[in-house]
Amino acid sequence: MQFDSDSDSDGSHVSTTPPRQPNPPPPPPKPPLPVFTKKSKSKTKTKTKPSKPPSKPPETPIQQLDNFPLPSTTSLPFQIRLRTSDGPSTSSSSMETLPAGFFSKSISFSRIRKPLLNLEASEAEPVKSSMQSAEKPPNLIGAKKPPNLSSAKKLPNLIGAKRPPNLIGASLPTPVVKVLRGSGEGNFVKLNLSGKRKKFLNKGWKKNGKFGSGKRYRRNSYSNSSSRSKRKKLEGEGEDNEEDALGLEDAKQQEKQKGWENECKVLEEAVLAARGEASDENLVRLLKLIHGYDSFREGQLEAIKNVLAGKSTMLILPTGAGKSLCYQLCALILPGITLVVSPLLALMIDQLKQLPPLISGALLSSAQTLEESSETLSQLRQGTIKVLFVSPERFLNKEFLSAISAGSAVSLVVIDEAHCISEWSHNFRPSFMRLRASLLHRSLNVGSVLAMTATATTTTLDSIMSALDIPFSNLIQNAHLRDNLRLSVSLIKNRMKDLLVLIKSPPFTEVKSIIVYCKFQSETDQISRYLNDNNISAKSYHSGIFAKERGYVQELFGSNKIRVVVATVAFGMGLDKRDVGAVIHYSLPGSLEEYVQEIGRAGRDGRLSYCHLFYDDEMYFKLRSLMYSEGVDEYSVNKFLSEVFPADKSSCGKVCSLIKESASRRFDMKEEVILTVLTRLELGDVQYLHLLPQTNVTCVLNFYKTPAVSLAQKVSAIAVILKRSENKHGQYTFDIPTVANDMGVTPVELTNQLYDLKLKGEITYEMKDMAYCYRILEVPTDFLSLSADITQWLSEVESCKVRKMDAMFNAAYFAVNLCDKMNGCSSADHTSCLQRIILNYFAGVDNIDFCKKIDQSSPFLRADIKVFLQSNSHARFTPRAVARVMHGIASPAYPNTIWGKTHFWGRYTKIDFKVVMEAAKEELKKLVGKDTL
Repeated sequence: MQFDSDSDSDGSHVSTTPPRQPNPPPPPPKPPLPVFTKKSKSKTKTKTKPSKPPSKPPETPIQQLDNFPLPSTTSLPFQIRLRTSDGPSTSSSSMETLPAGFFSKSISFSRIRKPLLNLEASEAEPVKSSMQSAEKPPNLIGAKKPPNLSSAKKLPNLIGAKRPPNLIGASLPTPVVKVLRGSGEGNFVKLNLSGKRKKFLNKGWKKNGKFGSGKRYRRNSYSNSSSRSKRKKLEGEGEDNEEDALGLEDAKQQEKQKGWENECKVLEEAVLAARGEASDENLVRLLKLIHGYDSFREGQLEAIKNVLAGKSTMLILPTGAGKSLCYQLCALILPGITLVVSPLLALMIDQLKQLPPLISGALLSSAQTLEESSETLSQLRQGTIKVLFVSPERFLNKEFLSAISAGSAVSLVVIDEAHCISEWSHNFRPSFMRLRASLLHRSLNVGSVLAMTATATTTTLDSIMSALDIPFSNLIQNAHLRDNLRLSVSLIKNRMKDLLVLIKSPPFTEVKSIIVYCKFQSETDQISRYLNDNNISAKSYHSGIFAKERGYVQELFGSNKIRVVVATVAFGMGLDKRDVGAVIHYSLPGSLEEYVQEIGRAGRDGRLSYCHLFYDDEMYFKLRSLMYSEGVDEYSVNKFLSEVFPADKSSCGKVCSLIKESASRRFDMKEEVILTVLTRLELGDVQYLHLLPQTNVTCVLNFYKTPAVSLAQKVSAIAVILKRSENKHGQYTFDIPTVANDMGVTPVELTNQLYDLKLKGEITYEMKDMAYCYRILEVPTDFLSLSADITQWLSEVESCKVRKMDAMFNAAYFAVNLCDKMNGCSSADHTSCLQRIILNYFAGVDNIDFCKKIDQSSPFLRADIKVFLQSNSHARFTPRAVARVMHGIASPAYPNTIWGKTHFWGRYTKIDFKVVMEAAKEELKKLVGKDTL
C-alpha cells in the first residue's frame, strides 16, 4: 500500500532522483585572466594543466565494504558520503560508499531510533530486530542510477531530514572530507553526566555483561551555513591546509573519545554499585545517568528494590506514571534476560523503541518471517539480548522455550497489562491464563515476576496475585487519578454533530492532539471522513486495517501531522506521545477500567487536559447486549466436550485437533471462547489435556516422481497416509494428527518427513484448515458434571462483564442527572464526582444502582418468540440463540447477514437478556415437547 508524503515532510522521504534545484545552474564562466598578486582570493584556477588530487593522510584510508565493489568516484555524477557511528574511530575511515537498495527492502522488527523512523517515507515498514539493525544500516538518500554501474550493485538511498551540502556535487568542487568518528569498541554512549535529560546516541550489550558499541548511521550533521563557510575557507586556503584541518579534527575526536571512555566507565561503575547494593543513593544515581531524572515517582523505587531483591511484585500505577521504567532499570542491573509479556504487537513495538539505547532489545511475533524469528532466537541463545518482548501465546512454542532455556538465565519476567490474567478483568484473554507461577518457574526457572497494570478491582487483583503466587506484602499500589485531567460528560443528541461542535469549541479548539474512542470499526472510518470534510485533519485506526497503515497513522499522529485519531480501544497502549491534550469517548466504554485506561493517555506532559464522554440510552442498550455475545449454553458445552474427548478410552496420550472455523459454527461458539474452554480444561483442578500450538491440520498431497504404491513400500509414512486418506482425482487428503498418531510420532515430525520428500521431488502438498491442537492426558468420567461446572464458570464471567458495563453507565448517568454540583462540578464538568465514583469502584465499595433502565418483562415477548420459532421451524435453536436474535447479537451459527433480515432482530434490547432467554426456553419446551433445554 502506497502512502503519499505530506507536504510538510522534513525531506526525509525516500527519493529515486536527486532533489531538483529551484533554478538551473548557470553555464560555467570562462576562465578569468591570470592574477599575479600573492594575496589573491580568487577561487578559479589560473593554470591550464590538471592539478594534483588532494593528498590524503595515511592514517585515514577509505575502506571498502565487503562483497561490494567500490566504483570509481571520478565516474559518478555525484558522491555519497556516509557518516559512521558516533563511537570514536580506531582504524576505519570516515567515508563509506554503499550500493543502492542495500537495505531498502528489509523487513523485520527491532529497536529504531526516532531520527531514523519515518513511516511516511518508508511506507510504514515494520521495525527490525535489534541484532539485524546492528548488521544492516538504514537507508540512504540516493539519486538516479549512474550509467556506468551496470556491473556493480545499486547505490543506496539515504535517510536525512535535510540534504547535506556535500551529498550531490556534480557541478561543485568537492569539499574536504571531515574526519568522522568510527565505531570503536566500548564507546557507544554519551552519558548524561550534565544532569539534563537527553537521548543516548548508541547502544550495545555484550554477552560478558559489559557495554559495547552498536554501529549506527546518522544523518550528516553539517548545517548549511557552517558547511558553506568551512568549504569556502578550505578551498581558499588551498590544499596544504587540508592535512592540518584533518589533524585538528582527529585531535578533537581523540579528546571526545577519552571523555566517552570515562563516561562509560562511570556508567559501568554505577551499574555494578547498584548490583552490589540496591540502595536509594545508587539507584537514583543510575536513574539520573540514564534518564536524567533527579528522583523516582511514587511506587517506582519500591518496586525496583523488590525486584532486585528477588521478590515477585504486583505494581499498580496510573497510566503514564512510568511503570516501564521499573523493568528497564532492573534489566540493566540484573545479569540475565528480562522477558516482557505484552498483549499487543503495537504495544511491544512501542515499548521496544522506548528502551534506553544501551539496553539491547528484541521481540518475537507471528508477523515476523522465519528468518527474522530464527535470527532472534539465535541471538537469544548467544545471550546478546537483555530485554525480549513476547506475546503470551509464545509460551506454547517449544522452540522458544528451548532457546530461552539454552541462553542466559531469565532473571525477571514482566507481565504488562496483568489484568488480562484474570477472567474477571475487562480484557479477558485465554492465553494469559497460562501465565501461572508454576509454569514460569518450571519452564524458565524465573528469578522473580513483576506484574504491572493501571487498573484492577480488588477481585481482579486477588485473581492475578493468586495466579502468580505474589504475596500481598509485595503489592505496590498508587492508583489515584492524575489531577491535570478534567472529566466532563454530556447526554448526546446528534452524535456526529455534537462531536464536531465539541472539537470546534473551547477549550478543545486549543488542543493540538486528540484521540476519539469508538466501539465499532465502521464508526471510526465514518467519523474520520466527517471530520476531514469539516477541515479537521483526522485518520481512523482499528484492527481491520493493515499493520503498515496502522503504524503509518500512529507515526503521523506522533509527529503532529494529523490532529485527531479516531480509534477503537487498542489504540494508545504504550503510545509514547506526552502532549495528547484531549480524549473524547464517542461511545460509552465497556467498563470503568477501560475508561480510566483511555483517559490516562491524555495529559502525560503534566498540562491540563480534557476528557469528554458522550452517552445515551440507546448506545447503552446496544453495548449491554453485546456483553452476552460470548456466553454458551450447557447443551452446547456438553456437545463440545463429547467431540473434544473421543469415545475411545485408549485415547490418552494421542494428539487431537479441532478445526477452528467449522467447530465455531457447529457449537455456535466464538473461536476465542473455544480456546477459553480448552484452556480451562488444561488449567483446572484436573489437567485433562495439554494445549499445543495451533497449526493447519488438513494436508492435500500429490505424487510426482514415484507412484504412490511404490513409494509406500519405501516410506512408512506414505503407507499410513494411503490408508488414512481420501483420494480424489489423484489428490490424497488426510488429517495430520490422525496419521501422526498411527505412526507414533508428533505432527511436527510427520510434517518434517513430508518436507524432506518434497525436497526430493517425490511429492507436493498443501496445508490448510487452521485448528486447535491438544494432547489428551485424561478422559473425564462424568461429562455432565464437567459441562455444568464449565457453564457456570462462563456464566459468572459473563455476569461480571455486564456488571462492569452497568457501573460505567451508572457513573455517567449520575454525573448528568443526579450530581448536586456542590463539590467543584459545574455544567458538563464532573471531575469531582467521577473521581469519587472511580476510586470507590476500585476500592471495592458497592455503589447504589442509580437507575434501572433495563426492563424485566414485556407483554408481547412470549408471543413474538412463538411466532419466530414457528416461522423458522427448519432451524434448531437453543434458548440463547433465540435471545441473541431478539437482542440483535450475531453469532457464528446465526450471522447478521442472514438473521438480521428478520423483523424480530434486535426488537428486545431493552429487556434483560436473561429474561428473554428464559422466555425462549419455555416456548421451546412447548414446541418440541421436551424439558431438557
